[in-house]
Amino acid sequence: MIPMEFPVKVLMTICTLSMLGALAGCAGASADVRASGDLSATDAAAATYQLARTPAQADAAEPLPYERLLGEGLAQRGFQENTSGKARYLVSASWASRPADVTVATGDAANCTGGCVPSEGPAFPWFGKRYVHTLTLRFFTLPDGHEAYKVSAEKRDRNADAQQALPYLVAGALARLPYAGAPQWRVKLKEVAPAAGQAGAPAMPAMPDVISVTPLAR
Repeated sequence: MIPMEFPVKVLMTICTLSMLGALAGCAGASADVRASGDLSATDAAAATYQLARTPAQADAAEPLPYERLLGEGLAQRGFQENTSGKARYLVSASWASRPADVTVATGDAANCTGGCVPSEGPAFPWFGKRYVHTLTLRFFTLPDGHEAYKVSAEKRDRNADAQQALPYLVAGALARLPYAGAPQWRVKLKEVAPAAGQAGAPAMPAMPDVISVTPLAR
């Protein structure tokens, strides 16, 4: 006679293999991107920017975590920083992380076209808590202050360390500059192993390579 626990063990094995297969199929990283406005008319001479900083940020002894990555990414796309007061664009950046089961009201729900993701239900406890990391860049023309372009990148993972997500957010937001032809995109990115920081703590990883950029809505 086959023991009663045999079917249970088989079922648990099948479920475990199925979950591992699903996780393997989801290997790699991705960022969901929403963009509005246009920078396509910007020529090389006008592709200059100045980073916006609050008074508290301006008094900081060290650059903000995203500034180096953002500067490198913009430079790769032909944008040069100009702090002489003659820049074409003022670029502001907002960066945040939160648990995925926390809902954030943005105030523009009426304008969602499939890209506003609701809070998630309880996650499987075996894999850890899920987090949502976001980066929003806004380009204002100078001197009039008109918002010419806005792009937001979002990454979901199980790492509470927001700085580990930052390179992926910058790479996703700048994978195309500007994004055009669709309001929402998915950017697949190559995973980058974190470097060792001081006292063995993980340092911020390098900017990941972009694998693909796919529109989600038109």
